[in-house]
Amino acid sequence: MKKLGWFLLVLVTVGFSACNDSVTREADQLFKDGKYREAIQAYDEYLATKPKDVKSLYNRGRAYEELGQLSNAKTDFEKVLDLDGDNLNANLSMGKYWYNQKDFTKAIYYFDKVIEVDGRVSTAYLLKGRSLHQQGEFPEARENYDQAINFDNKNAEAFLYRGALKIAMNQSRSACNDFTRAKALGAEEANDALKKYCN
Repeated sequence: MKKLGWFLLVLVTVGFSACNDSVTREADQLFKDGKYREAIQAYDEYLATKPKDVKSLYNRGRAYEELGQLSNAKTDFEKVLDLDGDNLNANLSMGKYWYNQKDFTKAIYYFDKVIEVDGRVSTAYLLKGRSLHQQGEFPEARENYDQAINFDNKNAEAFLYRGALKIAMNQSRSACNDFTRAKALGAEEANDALKKYCN
């Protein structure tokens, strides 16, 4: 009889786990399909039983972000960082959040955290460079744009913003080279920069 009870407990646990896996897979698919409201509902259902699931918390935060519900997104990213302070995605998202709030000092803190955990993330250098650029710290911004390009020489935005920085530093010829490269990599804004500064 004890064996039967144990077997039923295992069966219920496995069934419940499989059901949960199904919910999170559905939520992930809804997110991929751009159905962010439905994805949030599915993540809510999953997180009701697994409130510390980092991946689902982060993905729900991203869904909120896509809907422009930035306060909710920030709350989820902070929960992720409470559980895993080194989470690259959550640190990057928090940096973007503060960048968009124009709090560049806080943004840089999170981009630095990404770089500390994995120093090869081109996007972290790009966004740190943009934050420094906004603060008028041109040499440091340039170093970060350079690093972004070192780790991803197809980072169109890094070429574009480095070009803009070079214009501010009166380095027009080099800036035009960056704008040309950014255009070749698909940065549409590079067309305007080329027309304005390079003809």
